Amino acid sequence: VGLIADRRGSVPETDLVAAVRARNLTVATNARPVATSAGRGGRLRQVTIDASGATFRVDADLLAVSLGIQPAASLLCQAGATLRLDPDAGWMMLSDLPPGVFAAGSVRGLAALDDRTEDGRRAGFNAARYAGFGDGGLAQAPTVSPRNPALPRESGAALSSEAFIDFDEDLTPGDLRETVSLGYDHMELVKRFSTVGMGPSQGRHSSMEAARLVRDLRGETGPASPTTQRPPYRPEKFAVLAGPHHTPVRLTPMHDRHLEAGATMMNAGAWKRPAYYGPAGDRTAIQREVMAVRRHLGLIDVSTLGGFDIRGTDATEFLQRLYTGGFKTQKTGMGRYVLATDQTGAIIDDGIAAKLSDHHFYVTASTGATERMHRHFLWWNTQWRLDVDITNVTAAYGAMNLAGRWSRAVLQTLTDNIDLSANAFPYMGVREGHIAGIPARVLRAGFVGELGFEIHCPSGEAEALWDAILHAGRDHGIMPFGVEAQRLLRLEKGHIIIGQDTDGLTTPHEAAMGWAVADRKPFFVGQRAMRIRSAAPIKAVLAGFRLDDGASCPEECTLVIRDGVIVGRVTSAALSPSVGRVIGLAYVAPDQAEIGARFDIRLSNGVEVTAETVSVPFYDPGNDRQKG
Repeated sequence: VGLIADRRGSVPETDLVAAVRARNLTVATNARPVATSAGRGGRLRQVTIDASGATFRVDADLLAVSLGIQPAASLLCQAGATLRLDPDAGWMMLSDLPPGVFAAGSVRGLAALDDRTEDGRRAGFNAARYAGFGDGGLAQAPTVSPRNPALPRESGAALSSEAFIDFDEDLTPGDLRETVSLGYDHMELVKRFSTVGMGPSQGRHSSMEAARLVRDLRGETGPASPTTQRPPYRPEKFAVLAGPHHTPVRLTPMHDRHLEAGATMMNAGAWKRPAYYGPAGDRTAIQREVMAVRRHLGLIDVSTLGGFDIRGTDATEFLQRLYTGGFKTQKTGMGRYVLATDQTGAIIDDGIAAKLSDHHFYVTASTGATERMHRHFLWWNTQWRLDVDITNVTAAYGAMNLAGRWSRAVLQTLTDNIDLSANAFPYMGVREGHIAGIPARVLRAGFVGELGFEIHCPSGEAEALWDAILHAGRDHGIMPFGVEAQRLLRLEKGHIIIGQDTDGLTTPHEAAMGWAVADRKPFFVGQRAMRIRSAAPIKAVLAGFRLDDGASCPEECTLVIRDGVIVGRVTSAALSPSVGRVIGLAYVAPDQAEIGARFDIRLSNGVEVTAETVSVPFYDPGNDRQKG
């Protein structure tokens, strides 16, 4: 340590000062650094000190600047307390503590241990009284005397424009003077215009000086206030911000079977899933898998779907509040399509809720939303406190979907205790029994528009069940199919994918999903916001389209253009082997969503093609094949 420069005219002889003098360290009073000079490589070489008007230089490779003592009051401020710059104390003082919040000790500016101890007793006494223990009023907090006399400081007008107020953001007094001169003279506006306090230290280095300077520039005296303090209450470590050094990977129970079958794998959230079965780049594999499902039989691994057990006497009420549809009339042994929205009325997920008994539902969620929906369930039930138990059973089950004209016939050969006939097992029904000797929960549902059965079984036995179904279907042309074929099959049926055909703002009515909303329900999450938003005209709505023969297929997120203005975007598009045309879904202006309307899509190469709005589903509009 080459020198300690103290801005005060005299330094009180405290134990700390005595320890400094015992080490023969030089202490200059009424002194402050006014300039620095650099040596080779731009590193600090010297510091110029002004002591009582006389300047001298000190060789140094580090300049450390103390900004004074500040109370660790962030949590109190986040609770509603405020800080005020006390000109007598020269530091921030707490004020306006909200009811029921009590502070004590050094955070209030008490320096002596005895004072802090007594203040703690007072705060504890008041907290107990506020909580209803004992009689009488609250004890008054003692007046806090300034811990240190205020350091001499220049007025805001006298500060050099070459000084720094915020070292994080390289802001000078000149920057703040300009900010105030432009009319941003409230501290919250100063922060947002100049970015003071927005750097890594989050204002811990700059808030006091900035508040003092803005007060001076406004020509005011007395206390000054810093900006609102927000979480985190202390800086985060770089290790926390850096996160893990690996990417979590989850594998389905049938993962090895996919690799053995030559699948090209893809990432789906944290999961590895077959994109298609064939060498990488062989896009014809997708067409083959699509036609296998349409003409014969296909099997897809859907173990990545989220699964939740919802049990309890309030299970029906819980789902009634969480999803947009109604559950009061749902029969045991039947499933129901469910759509979830957040508090803004935006779609966040969809799935199936299967009612297994009066107080037991099995609910599925989409692959990418499982963890989010689990948090969503738990958070809302902490508010409602319904009699319901929520268990994430995703990892406990393996699941597969058998789809195609022969699915019922093949599956019936593998079970003797589940009646798969159309009358006994209607569409959206759910049954429990054994398939190939393995306990299974079977939903007659599908995403691809063919007669299909979604089979959930214990994950440890899923691979064996997969093998059994493939073996049983070999005489019917069964073929495993991947995610890419599934996406094309669902597009032919006009089914949306949450997160692809919607974004974080899309409402059910914008996504043409108004049929899934029970408006007459007394309440569901997002209902109020949805009603408010519905009062304004819808600017864009999701509609199906097709292109003329031979037209290039637009990529996802290419733009819908009208008179040179963007009115929407393409969310899904593909050449359909079943329809024989390029089909897709796009957000268009409401009048362009009328059947037969035509609109322009600008391709990624800048060429515009004309699309025609058509009804969905594109394939099997009467759903005869799905009904079996």
